[in-house]
Amino acid sequence: MVGECRDELVRESLELIRNALMKHLKVSCRRSLNIVRLTGQKRVVIDFYGLFNCYEGTEDFPRFVDAYNYALGCVGLNIISQLLEGIITEGGESGYQLILDVEKFEGLCREVLKS
Repeated sequence: MVGECRDELVRESLELIRNALMKHLKVSCRRSLNIVRLTGQKRVVIDFYGLFNCYEGTEDFPRFVDAYNYALGCVGLNIISQLLEGIITEGGESGYQLILDVEKFEGLCREVLKS
């Protein structure tokens, strides 16, 4: 459980979570976009396991789960879902997954592939 929620740590945890997603997309977007287009999928599911592998920890949040649990306790699931532009549900290999509409996924991929 999270004790006191400090603004700077909330911002840091949310930034780390978002950065893990963007790093994951940078690695997987091209292949995933091709699959989505070929299959006509309406949504994309990203297991948090992929985010664990792309996470770059800090002293305050050495693991993705640390940042996620802190943010979850301080701002709640809706804010994290909005930040990641999708819906977080239980499931997948890691226990959680992010579900994105194809349009959101394509937009995030355009953003990450530009940089």
